[in-house]
Amino acid sequence: MQAKGDAVGARQRMLEATMRAHASDLLAYGRVLTGSSSGAVDLVEAALARVVGRGPLPETPDDAAVAVRAALRRAAVRMDRGPVETPATDDPDEAATLAALATLAPRERAVLVMRYRDGLAVDAIAIETSLRAGAVREALTRAVEQLSAARPGLGLRLDDVLEGGLFESTTIAIGGAR
Repeated sequence: MQAKGDAVGARQRMLEATMRAHASDLLAYGRVLTGSSSGAVDLVEAALARVVGRGPLPETPDDAAVAVRAALRRAAVRMDRGPVETPATDDPDEAATLAALATLAPRERAVLVMRYRDGLAVDAIAIETSLRAGAVREALTRAVEQLSAARPGLGLRLDDVLEGGLFESTTIAIGGAR
């Protein structure tokens, strides 16, 4: 019985250490993926439970953060549409862009974030999210078409979104930066 208690304690310590070191970064990433603070909290809590709550325990909080980011990506493309917040801004162009982003379906928003924020190529997004590459291309195409219609000045190009990016999805986390 002592061994089970030790394992639970180790998981609790890893959870606490990961949250101390990476909570703000993980919540910010969840917010970008979902467009919502409440959606981000739910997504991060579920990802932490998956990564730290079961299976092999990550060796360090940085390792846990990398695994949580991967879990966030997988979950974000499968979310139901929830409330999306449009932050207040004095810049009318930024406000229009944020409003256009708020209209995207969760999968479209998430893959667009992975493509442009994380710089991942279609095949890397497919691997990270366990989606078929064709499903990723479809979601990116819909996202670019919708955003381009709403905000032509953004200069989004379908060929760039589908052909650009890095295949390598390895992340190195050092003190919360990646």
